Amino acid sequence: MRCRLPLAMGLALIFWATASAADVVTRFGPQDASSHLVIWGSTDLQELKPVIESFLNLHPNMSITYSDLQSADLYNRIRAGRPTSPDLTISTAADLQIKLVNDGFAHEHFLSSAASPRWPSWRNAAFAISAEPAVTVYNVGLSALGPPPQSREQLAQFIDRNREKLRGRVATYDIGLSGLGYLFATQDSIHSNTYTALVQSLGRADVALHCCSGEMLDKVEKGDVLIAYNVLGSYALARKQRGAPIEIVLPADYTLVLSRVAMIPREAKRPDLGGAFLDFLLAPKIQARFASLESYRPADSIPSQPIALDASLLVFLDPIKRARFIKAWQALIHSTRH
Repeated sequence: MRCRLPLAMGLALIFWATASAADVVTRFGPQDASSHLVIWGSTDLQELKPVIESFLNLHPNMSITYSDLQSADLYNRIRAGRPTSPDLTISTAADLQIKLVNDGFAHEHFLSSAASPRWPSWRNAAFAISAEPAVTVYNVGLSALGPPPQSREQLAQFIDRNREKLRGRVATYDIGLSGLGYLFATQDSIHSNTYTALVQSLGRADVALHCCSGEMLDKVEKGDVLIAYNVLGSYALARKQRGAPIEIVLPADYTLVLSRVAMIPREAKRPDLGGAFLDFLLAPKIQARFASLESYRPADSIPSQPIALDASLLVFLDPIKRARFIKAWQALIHSTRH
């Protein structure tokens, strides 16, 4: 059922073909710390950094290592059990986190009394720490072609009408590489009457495919790309607040709402530390910090479509179903390229 926005099978280890570069690892806290927490995440460190620093202020003898990974790479590594498992994972790909919990790769955790979660959890193992919209982002230069489209149907028509001027300057996820992109695409296929038409329009405009929201936003900010579809709302809002020449639209037909999901892996060396940080993430003060990045509020008339945090997310993770979906999506993209 829709609500109104207040503003997230086999034992194959390689679910996604990941283009792994060297890991981006950041360490916080003293080198001689008596305890050490390891976090893997697909969340922008700039958003999480103030939370980490606030946590360490309360635990001055602790250090934290944060590894910034793509969501699919994070999933693959947890399943493979190597390298050494982290103590906490935070992923934008809610379906992959649910899959890990379902397949026994998670450590059960019972929240402390200090935690006050605003969002759902599943099996006391997967915890939503935020809720944010998937948005369309436009470079302000797009205004030369007319008002920004407000719905998926309008977006498809706008791209077709301005195809030559937009060729190579429209972006979305490579759903074979991005776990989050795949999740958004499958949800669009369920909820959108214009899913096929929009994907074909993207293909006709020689859409540029990317791994992640940050990469797309870099291109839009520079003006190399004029339209980016299904970008994480908090990333877009933070970029706009820093002065990027972009406009943000929450699709008027429906807006997908995603939860970032935290989980303590089964093989964590320090599940107690992972649990302590998770409790801290869900404390009211920290939730208010996340809420500040969710404050881009549409008109009440715009419906949201929350992505449920439950077993329904497993449907499109069946390997055969996933392979068929990606093949069909790629056929729609490539059959219309010129």
